Amino acid sequence: MEEQQRNNIIRILTETLKALEEGNIKELKDLSNQTIHDATTVQDQYSITIAVLIYSLSKIYEREFNYNKFKGFKVYCYDCVRGLEVAKEKLENNDIQGFEDTLSKYIKNLNKVHIKLQQSIQDVFEQAKISKASRIHEHGISLGRTAELLGITRFDLMNYIGKTYIADAKEAFTIDPEKRLKFARSLFK
Repeated sequence: MEEQQRNNIIRILTETLKALEEGNIKELKDLSNQTIHDATTVQDQYSITIAVLIYSLSKIYEREFNYNKFKGFKVYCYDCVRGLEVAKEKLENNDIQGFEDTLSKYIKNLNKVHIKLQQSIQDVFEQAKISKASRIHEHGISLGRTAELLGITRFDLMNYIGKTYIADAKEAFTIDPEKRLKFARSLFK
């Protein structure tokens, strides 16, 4: 892992932990999107995994009211936060293997929760992978490479992209400054 990537992931994890503490779901989604943008430039697995985890957490915390009734939800949330803290510590100490091990243990925490909650959270993770894959593809990475990076099928990714109209999006264009000024003035008449 390059030093710049490592420092960026440490920054993202620090901000994620702060957002979790504050219950700021929007910030979690923004951090996930930032990480995806960074991941597309270097196409590294670490950034992609972190982006999926953060996005999944935003969805889980967004639905906290629904999940709170299940046994083990609070423990799962605590374990998630603690897992992110440990991952950050490992990275700060340049222990890349420890960081990888922490990320793989992250999903295994699901065994501590009620089976229905476990299934719901697994669904959230799968949907998060597909959602983040579409964002990576939107940044110009091929469909096949994106599916490979996230460990999903091309079919699932194509199906999702087809529903979101990402493939149909036109490139950004700007309106002539004189026309914009004329339009803005017309709003105040």
